[in-house]
Amino acid sequence: MLNEKGISARRIYLAGALVFFLTAWFSVGYNHFDEHFQVIEFAGLKLGLTEKANLPWEYSCKMRPAVQPLVVYSVYKTVAAVGITNPFTIAFIIRLLSALLTFCSIHMVIRWCAPKINDRTMLYGFLLLSFFLWFIPYNSVRFSSETVAGRIFLIGVAWFFLRKNLRARDYLVTGLILGIAFITRYQVAFMVIGFAAWLAVIRKAGLRNLLLFCAGILAAAGLGVLIDRWYYDEWVLTSWNYFQQNILFHKAADFGISPWWYYIEQTLINAFPPLSIVYILAVFIYFFRFPKDVITWTLVPFLAIHFLIPHKEIRFIFPVIGFLPVMIIMTTDLFLQKKGYELLHRRFTKVLVRLFWYLNMIMLVVLIFRPADDQIALYKKVWDTYSTPVKFCFTGDSPYHRAKVDIHFYTRGNLTFTHVDSLQSLLPAKDTVTLVVTTKAGLRVADQFTPQLIYSTYPPWVSNFNFNHWMERTSFWYIYELKTTAKQ
Repeated sequence: MLNEKGISARRIYLAGALVFFLTAWFSVGYNHFDEHFQVIEFAGLKLGLTEKANLPWEYSCKMRPAVQPLVVYSVYKTVAAVGITNPFTIAFIIRLLSALLTFCSIHMVIRWCAPKINDRTMLYGFLLLSFFLWFIPYNSVRFSSETVAGRIFLIGVAWFFLRKNLRARDYLVTGLILGIAFITRYQVAFMVIGFAAWLAVIRKAGLRNLLLFCAGILAAAGLGVLIDRWYYDEWVLTSWNYFQQNILFHKAADFGISPWWYYIEQTLINAFPPLSIVYILAVFIYFFRFPKDVITWTLVPFLAIHFLIPHKEIRFIFPVIGFLPVMIIMTTDLFLQKKGYELLHRRFTKVLVRLFWYLNMIMLVVLIFRPADDQIALYKKVWDTYSTPVKFCFTGDSPYHRAKVDIHFYTRGNLTFTHVDSLQSLLPAKDTVTLVVTTKAGLRVADQFTPQLIYSTYPPWVSNFNFNHWMERTSFWYIYELKTTAKQ
């Protein structure tokens, strides 16, 4: 169908695959602490890379589903079997798998929604938005529960609508897929409830089909319980513990509360205005103009609950991202149906469209090549440089201490951490490399050492552009190897 409309879909797909691959390669680290500490470090416990005491408080409460840690564990064991144990390579593979999941969901959504778009230019725009909306590649490589669950949910919904002749078993399979999304991130339950309500009220699926749909969800939930049993070494219902801790005990509210309009305000600010205005308008116009559509029924309860819950973070609504290209194109198409498609060929419209894509491409390029976390380069430098025992000394904070716990996944077993009161009190360590980390350049140590700079957050030439002393107000990490002086 795409070829019949003259759209070079293959080139767009190839370009999208290349962009996703490059983003997976360069976007090292994590967007939020939970992406690392409650997935990769959780898996590290089963891999013997960390200890229970080093995990976040959620572990002791047994409230995090273990599906994603199981994936990390399986990937690690698989590549380790062929001799690959470099954590940075393994992390890249995990990002690549996340990108592949997103790519598959985009392909299925295109197959589902493209037939609804009659105008060739609009269809072309839909393909471009699906792959190259500036935050989609960056979001695609995040192996976070928000991204993974959202994409699995999209695959389930698209799979349902791509069935030419729906049978009873299709409802069962759809429920199973959406159930897997649920056991990946429990908040997706509100999207599942919305979809189930649409099946019952709008599609009038019938009791038998609804029961099969629910049976699929329950089967996935049961699988989640088994996985959690493997991880926590006891029978536990993490979904209940999650609800109990965050809602009944108000643990989530301890991390801050926000007004109901938080998501609108933060999307407007963080999603790069004026482009962010397009996204916000598209969502609300879509809900208003397509009240019986499955996307509306799916997203309204999900967003409504997040607007009402006191603790809010912009990442909580990341599952909406996969639906956004559809909503943008369909609302634009609705406008053009009323005003006439000749608007697309007017000079003013062309200028606006070009401005949109120029701004979008600038942000896209920045996010492709920018690391998600700058400190990953520090960890990689230490890992790549030293395979022998290393004593890592610091007087203030350790760069390996993040979110009140330590990073172990990116450290060798030969690395030990030592907090010292004074660098002058350091003594030479036999058969052990001594490293000192500081936030200030120009390290001064005892006479028996000669410090050699091996890493800095930014290259030394950046100091030539220290206008208005901005470097003094910015956190830099410097790592020095202490060489024993010749007289010693």
